[in-house]
Amino acid sequence: MIAKSIQKDLDRAMTELNVRDPLRRGNAVANVGVFGGPEVLPAVKKALADESEYVRVSALYSMVLLGDKDSVVKLIPYVSHARDHFRKLALASLEAATGQKHGGPHDDEAACKTAQGAWEKWWTANAGTLAWNANKRVWKS
Repeated sequence: MIAKSIQKDLDRAMTELNVRDPLRRGNAVANVGVFGGPEVLPAVKKALADESEYVRVSALYSMVLLGDKDSVVKLIPYVSHARDHFRKLALASLEAATGQKHGGPHDDEAACKTAQGAWEKWWTANAGTLAWNANKRVWKS
């Protein structure tokens, strides 16, 4: 029962990837990362070239959740982005995929910059020892 519901949500999100509205496309690409597996990576990567920054950030969010290691480095700067929603997307996927938490909530610029620096430091120190566990959808040493 749950698997059918997840597949239905994934199918709906996949059809929304090409709509005109960038908010719908962004939400769709984020949902594809949540509900999909490695098979959706090509569709998510395509969203990195979208004209909308919201869609591109949502694609990075999804790629981190799907185990794309290179996307982590690209997403970390969004921890201190001026747009609150981008900060939330970045933190949600980084924390979910790593099990780490480096501060929060980040409502002021100084706290955001501190958190970004902590994520950069942690990733630099640990990235080489981490392996993606596809079943648990998390990086572990």
